Amino acid sequence: MTQTPSDLSQLFAGICRLEHALALLQWDQATLCSDAGQTARGEAMAELEAEIHRRLTQAWVADALESAPEDNGEQRRMKTLMVRRYRDATLLDEPFIRRKATLSVACETAWRQARNQDRFPLFARAFEPLLELLREEAQRRSDPGEPLYQSLLHKFEPGLSLAELIALFAPIEAQLPELIQQASARSRERHPLPLPRIDLEHQRRTAEALARELGFDSDAGRIDVSTHPFTAGVPGDVRITSRYDLANPLSGLYSIIHEVGHARFEQGIDPKWHQTPMARVQSAGLHEAQALAFEMQLAREPEFLSWLSECLQREWGSDAALEADNLAAHVLKVVPSLIRVEADEVTYPAHILLRFRLEQALLGGDLPLSELPGAWSQGMEQLLGVRPGNDRQGCLQDIHWCFAEFGYFPSYALGAMFAAQHLAGLKRQPQWHQPAPLRHQWVCGRLADQVWRHGGGGDLNSVCLQVSGRPLSAQPLLDHLRHRYLGS
Repeated sequence: MTQTPSDLSQLFAGICRLEHALALLQWDQATLCSDAGQTARGEAMAELEAEIHRRLTQAWVADALESAPEDNGEQRRMKTLMVRRYRDATLLDEPFIRRKATLSVACETAWRQARNQDRFPLFARAFEPLLELLREEAQRRSDPGEPLYQSLLHKFEPGLSLAELIALFAPIEAQLPELIQQASARSRERHPLPLPRIDLEHQRRTAEALARELGFDSDAGRIDVSTHPFTAGVPGDVRITSRYDLANPLSGLYSIIHEVGHARFEQGIDPKWHQTPMARVQSAGLHEAQALAFEMQLAREPEFLSWLSECLQREWGSDAALEADNLAAHVLKVVPSLIRVEADEVTYPAHILLRFRLEQALLGGDLPLSELPGAWSQGMEQLLGVRPGNDRQGCLQDIHWCFAEFGYFPSYALGAMFAAQHLAGLKRQPQWHQPAPLRHQWVCGRLADQVWRHGGGGDLNSVCLQVSGRPLSAQPLLDHLRHRYLGS
């Protein structure tokens, strides 16, 4: 029986529904699931991964894709995404998929325990077999002569070569050290009032209210607390999380602002793409760009801080420490620090460069896993002049490697570049010079029209060309940092 384009559409709609269920299991694993339930949860997730793989690799799919229509741009994009999913699936067999899913769940459980107890060997024992599997996956995905890391990078940034990534990072590596030195020296001249200690539950309620103010549709999602903030789900059911800190009530708020940027992208995808490959954003950097446009570009502007000050004093009470100027002194403070998700805008790229280097060294076998803590400390000292006092503040701080996500971290820096380049054009428009709520609505309208509604049809550089007229470059980010932090 000959399969039709309708059969392909039904196939991928079913896969999208399975991926929705998988995303909810991953969300539950990070928010509600007990430690004792992790094994059963891992088996369920592995079963879903295997079923998705089985459906993608059915014998009829290749012929159906070959004859899929390409009569217009939308059909061509859809076919490209379907073919990419199919080819990726055929590179790995079902036993490999099951083993990877099971090892990832075990690794995440070990990571949570190791992080809480500051015991790197506990994590290393669980991560070692997953790292071996990553090497095998990279070899299976690689073309002859292709760097192993590039094949994993393509999972998150299709079409971007390792050489192109290194070239994009080169100006940042060259110019960032002096920029950090100058910006941190200026920052030391400011002495903000300490922020008030706000009850964690009060922080949570305020953060959720802020998310709704920024456009998060709580009827199509929810907000929870987790060890590591993240966004999961599908366009009609988006889950975001944050974590809160008594000593720094802005930490949880800005984490929520970041995740709302992700959520607005998902919730802004045109409904006609729901349950199709177009609903799955291909470029992690493009997704991170939306989050960083919210967290770094918009939420650190004077107009936003004035509005935020009014909101916080309405929620937390009148306090000089919550005045806009004092908030600015906190959120624009440049201090080399240990934790990536709490890093300032200037030092943040250095955290990504470190992880980029370490991932390549671990994958290539140049860095034994047992030596990771020392290499991490040495790299932090070289890039930022600080050393972690323990592994919780060092190589155990991120969850990404538990999910075998080598190649994802560069997307944070790529996202910062894209956000700076995209918003540089918007800042030249008269609508930019509006009060914060109106500006935010206008910017979101532009993001929705230029990026969100289109879903996952384009790679990072092609979308950058469409919205800015130029290829992606580090220069707009460096210009933005110099203007904001050095006044030049």
